[in-house]
Amino acid sequence: MRALGRQGRTGLALLAVITAAAVYGLLLPDSAGTARIGEPYAPPGPGLPLGADDLGRSLLDQLLVGAATSLGLGFLVALVVTALAAVIGGAAAIGPRWLSSLIMRSIDVMLILPELILFILAAAFLGQSFGIRVAILVVLMWPVPARVLRAGMLTAWSRGHLEVARAMGAPRWWLLLRHGSYLIGPLLIPVFVRAAMRAILYDATLSFLGLGDPTAPSWGTTLYWVQVNGVFLSEAWVWWALPPGLAITLSVLALALIGTAVEERLNPALKEVPA
Repeated sequence: MRALGRQGRTGLALLAVITAAAVYGLLLPDSAGTARIGEPYAPPGPGLPLGADDLGRSLLDQLLVGAATSLGLGFLVALVVTALAAVIGGAAAIGPRWLSSLIMRSIDVMLILPELILFILAAAFLGQSFGIRVAILVVLMWPVPARVLRAGMLTAWSRGHLEVARAMGAPRWWLLLRHGSYLIGPLLIPVFVRAAMRAILYDATLSFLGLGDPTAPSWGTTLYWVQVNGVFLSEAWVWWALPPGLAITLSVLALALIGTAVEERLNPALKEVPA
C-alpha cells in the first residue's frame, strides 16, 4: 500500500468504497430500483435518501444496482481486453515476421477509426444487451493495449540471457512466459486499469444517448431518464442526476489515480519499453 504513494492509496480507497456499494447492489432484491415505493419526483426524505424518480422508484436503489452493472461491465471488458491484448501482442512480438506485420497493420487501421463513434453505431445496429456491449467494446479497445504489451515483450525478448536460450533451442513461448514475465506482468496492471476506465465511460455515454438497455439499471441509464424527463430544468436534478454523475466521475478518478501510481512505481521498467 505505501509503495503506491498517497494518490494510489486514495484511488484504492475510493475504488473500495464504490466496489462495496456495487457488491451491496448485487445483494438487493430483484425489485430494487424498479418497484414503486414513493411518490413521483419525491425529494430526499425518510425511506428515500436520494428521493424518487418519475415513477416513484428509489434513486438510491438504482444507484446501487447501477454500480454493479457499470463496474461489472468495466472490469469484465478490461479483463478480456488485457488477456486478448497479451495474446495478440505476444504473437506480434515473437511470431513469424508475416504474422507480426499483419497484426501491426491491423492495429494501425483500428487506431485510425473513431472508437467511440464506432461503438455507438455498432450498438445501434447490433443491439443493446450486456453481452453485445461487452463484445463491441472488446473488439474496439484491444489495439492500444496490444501495441503496448508487444513493446514490452520485444524488450524482454532482446535480453541477452534470452538470446542465449533461444540459440540453444528453447521454445519461444516458454521463454517469454518463464523469463519475460517479470517485465510484462507489471505492464498488465496499467493496461487493465485504463481499459476499465474507458469501458465505464463509453458504456455510460452509450446509455445516456439511449442506446443502452433501458430496463437494466446503470449509471448511464439513470442519466438517460434524467434528460428524457427534462429533470435538468427542475431542482430534482440535484438528487436524480448528480449522484450517478459523481459515481462515474469518482470511479474513473479512482482508476486513474491507481493507474498513475502503478506506472510511477514501475517507471524504471517502463523506461526500458521502446516507443
